[in-house]
Amino acid sequence: MSKIVVRSFTKKVKKPKGPKIYGPLKHSRIMAFDTETVPDEKQNLKIGSFKISQDGYYYKGLFYDPSALNEREISIIEKYAREHDIDLYLRDEFVDNVFYPEVFSNHTLCIGFNLPFDLSRIAKRSGDSRGRNRGGFTLSLSDNPFNPSIKIKKLGEAYSFSFSRTKQNKGENYFKGYFLDVQNFAEVLLKEDRISLEEAAKRLNTPTQKMKGVEHGKVTEKYIEYNIIDVQVTCEVYEALVKELEVYQIDIPPTEIYSSASIGKHALEQLGVKPFREINPDFPEQVIGHIMTSYIGGRTECKIRKVPTKVTVLDFTSMYPTVIMLMGIWKYITAESLEIQEVTDETIELLSNLKLSDLQNQDIWKKLVVMVKIQPDEDILPVRRDYKEDNSVYNVGVNYLTSSYEMWYSLPDIVGSYLLTGKVPKIIEAVKFVPEGVQKELRKSKILGTDIDPKKDNAVQILVEERQKIKEKLKSIDKNHPEYQHLSSRAQAMKILVNALGYGIFIELNPEDQKSDLEVYGLKKFVTKENRYEEPGKYFHPLLGAMITSGARLFLTMAEARLKELGTIHAYMDTDSVFVPPEKAQKIVDFFQPLNPYSVNIPLLKPEKENLWFYGISSKRYALYYYENEKISFMEKRSYMLHGLGHLTNPFHKVVKDWHGEIWQDILKLHYGQTTEDDIEEKYSSFSAISQLTVTTSNVLRKFKKLNKGKPWKEQIKPFNFCLVGTHAFEENGKVVKPLAPFTKNSQKIVHEPFIDYETGKIKQGSQYFKALSRTILQYIEHPESKFDGDIGVLERKHIQATGLIYIGKEANNIEDQPLDVTKPQVFNNMEEVKEAILPITPEEARKKGVKHRSTLKRVKDRIKKKGTINLKTKAVKKLLNAK
Repeated sequence: MSKIVVRSFTKKVKKPKGPKIYGPLKHSRIMAFDTETVPDEKQNLKIGSFKISQDGYYYKGLFYDPSALNEREISIIEKYAREHDIDLYLRDEFVDNVFYPEVFSNHTLCIGFNLPFDLSRIAKRSGDSRGRNRGGFTLSLSDNPFNPSIKIKKLGEAYSFSFSRTKQNKGENYFKGYFLDVQNFAEVLLKEDRISLEEAAKRLNTPTQKMKGVEHGKVTEKYIEYNIIDVQVTCEVYEALVKELEVYQIDIPPTEIYSSASIGKHALEQLGVKPFREINPDFPEQVIGHIMTSYIGGRTECKIRKVPTKVTVLDFTSMYPTVIMLMGIWKYITAESLEIQEVTDETIELLSNLKLSDLQNQDIWKKLVVMVKIQPDEDILPVRRDYKEDNSVYNVGVNYLTSSYEMWYSLPDIVGSYLLTGKVPKIIEAVKFVPEGVQKELRKSKILGTDIDPKKDNAVQILVEERQKIKEKLKSIDKNHPEYQHLSSRAQAMKILVNALGYGIFIELNPEDQKSDLEVYGLKKFVTKENRYEEPGKYFHPLLGAMITSGARLFLTMAEARLKELGTIHAYMDTDSVFVPPEKAQKIVDFFQPLNPYSVNIPLLKPEKENLWFYGISSKRYALYYYENEKISFMEKRSYMLHGLGHLTNPFHKVVKDWHGEIWQDILKLHYGQTTEDDIEEKYSSFSAISQLTVTTSNVLRKFKKLNKGKPWKEQIKPFNFCLVGTHAFEENGKVVKPLAPFTKNSQKIVHEPFIDYETGKIKQGSQYFKALSRTILQYIEHPESKFDGDIGVLERKHIQATGLIYIGKEANNIEDQPLDVTKPQVFNNMEEVKEAILPITPEEARKKGVKHRSTLKRVKDRIKKKGTINLKTKAVKKLLNAK
């Protein structure tokens, strides 16, 4: 018996809405700056430089903090400024006489590579932001009351920046400021996570490249040059990225680009597409709630565990755009309204006569935009729950589900269940969504050099087909020819834009950081005051988000069903790929090709990696490799995933660059008997599991509250500091010791040096406080595929008996990226149901749940009966509500 987890939709009882104000599309005046810091955990400013440029003219300068430099270093920077005729400022002078006159008074665009870090280096203090910026930081750079503070808040992988409101900066005269983190700008347009300045400059082939071989922390002439060159490279990377953005021909200010989804939303705006909720203001919230309970992301699973298996990896071409085409989603995007029709009998009839081969017919896919209410009874469906049963994370597994609740699922998932079980689920109700009319304000536009008329053209189709034509043309052009780079940029931009028009923008929710009075819509409606409102994004359209992702899951289920017909199984699946026996690969490819919805010959399913060995531990933990003459080798392109260890720093420093590959070599050697656990213990026991931490939110900074208490600003761990954190392996007096040390590229050095226990702020030293990497690796090897039953070999689906529902909000991405800031989705509790669940619990039942004392149970019940309230945060209440 267990609880399963579903998404929900929230509505604020009072929801203020202000107009969106965009910055200019182009900035003629730019100020770039960069800082260098003291190489310790506090990372205070030592020196910095800036460049202000406009219309070919520029002004450069240096600045420094005299308290962080010794006399010799001060004389070096003063001499450098004199000899190179560069103005030199103290930190305060730079802030008050350069930064604010430019960035605030002149409305100059301020840029930097990892800009939040550099802004916090020139700050004098910080506080927690409030209101819409709650969870972020407010940096005070100046003691001048006319110079407003700067608010910075993390938004996904990006940051928002704005000047605070003051007596002089408010109302109609309020100026938000123009700020751009060039690192995030590069990550979006170059499609590369955590790109460095050096990597960005190389990718964009900028005239100036980053200087190498510089000793950090000590002010020398070379170190000053290094900093100045960093500013120049930042400017050149920015200019090159602006040219990349111009290729899109989309009116979007660079300062408004937070992710590729930002580009997708602006493309829809440019085509005149109105948001679903704007043109359907009376669409029932309860229906939206039903749809949200059905929303589940991609399917990822390891089917064959810890048994080497020969596979060919098949990748679906543009999975989400293809589903958008097949299901006719573009008509829903441009529709004037959305009509709901009851189609229960038609849906039952469709399923009753359905064959796998019928799904090769493109016409049937447009009939699948249907929501179905069922009574699950051993139906194979995607189920989100706490599979580890340790309250750590909610995962999705495609399993047998029996539920005491009637549940809503999208029709593609119901079709998938029918394909795998051969039985039609018990259908209570089915509703079809029909797009009516075409929005009147749609307008033609040229995007990426291609004319698009949204009234008659499917923008997704046009862009995918145009990209395919460009890819074919590139084959006949020399890579050194100027046209090659132009066409290559267009093709890359088309790929980014098409994927940005996928499901993400339709399911966008932006959680606020303070509690509100909310109406929660799931299977039914209830009210809560204990949660944060999740504001829908501009193009929020959960029907499309649910249908696109479920359509993609149906592709994978069809592959599974076809493999079953061929007498075999897949080894692994991940969102848009399936690992199949090599001898069956072509049959699977041929099976899907009739579904190609494009007018050009695009292989819908293509072999990406052929005839390799697969060794899987669990989802996102696998390797693809060659094994010949007892030798293990990988493809040139990384063919393994080390999810769960990705947040760790390279233990080998410069000796082994591909350390993930090194670990996978040893994992595979262990399987083949070429090494032993003792050998792994010996090899890795001298290394420790160490993570890099960046203080990106006020929640993370609060973890250093004890350490910072009573200390002046310069002695504190500050916003956007980055440092190293050891995985704890030791307790003192019943409390875990958590090592914190200054950042260094050779992270293993901190094991043998004094560190700060960030729980107590005390200085400690000793390798016993650090978890050995050998232990981490051996635990990694034993990580179960908890969403399935079984240990080694072919795993079996679980049979889930659902006796309750947990309603959650937005699910976090990349929870392993920040070792101290793992954010779980918020849970929406129906307080009346909670009270009803607790009141009947007997003392004996309470003991089984871990509440041993009758008095504790009585105290909880008395509070419910007398005050009508309950505290969900107490350990006793959590135990009483726990149902595995």
